[in-house]
Amino acid sequence: MLEVALVFIFFAAVAFLGFIINALFYKFKVSKVLPLMLIGILVGPLFHFINTGPGSLASLLTPYIAAIAIAFILFDVGLNMEAGKLRSVFARATLFTIALETATGIGAAVFAYYIFGWTLLEAFIFGFAVAGPSSIVVPSLMSVVRAKVDLKTVLTYESVASDLLQLIVPLILIGLILNPITNLSEVAYFTFTVIFGSILLAVASALFWLYIMNRYRQQSRLYSWMLTVTMIVATYGIAEALDLEGAITVFVFGLAFATIGGVDHTDKGSMLNANVFKKFALLGGVKHIKNYQREIVFVTNTFFFVYIGMLLNLSGITLYLLLAAIAITAGMVLLRFAFSPMVRKYYDSDLPLKKAESLLVYFDVARGISPIIIAVVLITDGINIPGLLTMIFLVVLFTNIVSTIGIWIAYMGGGGLGDTMGATAQKGQERLAAKG
Repeated sequence: MLEVALVFIFFAAVAFLGFIINALFYKFKVSKVLPLMLIGILVGPLFHFINTGPGSLASLLTPYIAAIAIAFILFDVGLNMEAGKLRSVFARATLFTIALETATGIGAAVFAYYIFGWTLLEAFIFGFAVAGPSSIVVPSLMSVVRAKVDLKTVLTYESVASDLLQLIVPLILIGLILNPITNLSEVAYFTFTVIFGSILLAVASALFWLYIMNRYRQQSRLYSWMLTVTMIVATYGIAEALDLEGAITVFVFGLAFATIGGVDHTDKGSMLNANVFKKFALLGGVKHIKNYQREIVFVTNTFFFVYIGMLLNLSGITLYLLLAAIAITAGMVLLRFAFSPMVRKYYDSDLPLKKAESLLVYFDVARGISPIIIAVVLITDGINIPGLLTMIFLVVLFTNIVSTIGIWIAYMGGGGLGDTMGATAQKGQERLAAKG
């Protein structure tokens, strides 16, 4: 009974700490990922309050916890990806995202290939896993910082869109390790099958569920969120059973669910105003599900990053790996500086904000959910690449530290906007509350 009591106390304590960390984020711009992972490190590998070693219950539950977290988190990312705000910046933002994330992924991969002696596949798994900023940290940050709307839209879009590269490329490469293919045509066929098979399954599943929810709206209205979560889990499971990628599938499911079900199909200005789409309209239902999803993802994010910190093997951390992680983080900042002219038009004109906004672009390097997902997939698939998991964890930690310091310099220290940030943060919280 004592162990059960401790589990309940630990669960409640982590939830409250997550709430406090979330509040501190809005006030001080401290990365939410960093303190949560540090809590996990403290209770797990550092002080051993919870056994997370090989053969422990925590390690045995990793595949199941990871699958649930991935399904909930990536569904939420897709669900809240709003394409309507991108019209004025879409082309430049897409070019900036693809160019920067590709350069970062290749640069990190080449560095890892020569420094650690990994194979090309292993090096590129790592490189693209850490290629882009966090879709968890950046959207929340953009809601409370003072910057031009277009710049915030570009950086938010970059964080969400880069998740595709960070997930798709490493997952395909992991598939190639598990199913060695030497013929280039077979590699292309495998890639096409995995990506488009996952997308087709996701869209078909989303359309089916929107139709059911619309057809039986009265019966399902009170339980729409819980039923949708059940559908997400089922879709993820079906994708994995068919040797597709569950992560890609639930992301696209969320995107299709919100895009098709959450628009007014009678609006003549909508691209989806054809009569056939009216059978899938679920305007109020999508908003209701988003509201509930925000709460479950808060809990999921909190526990997932604490759990990941608990799994970190401190004995595998060496000075060599620490210096390598610092070098990669510095390289990310330099690459963002080099590619910043592609989006400079969005922050060059307003001189009082120019310094803070430029620093915002340079230091937007915090990594989050995508590299962690890849690390967990490697664990669950039994792929052991010496030092790779530790490097992913270290890069996530260091990028969040550097991002936090950079944002503080921009907005609380030398950016010249310290007096306005309290009011901006308050307004940001009010806007988020209004959306809820």
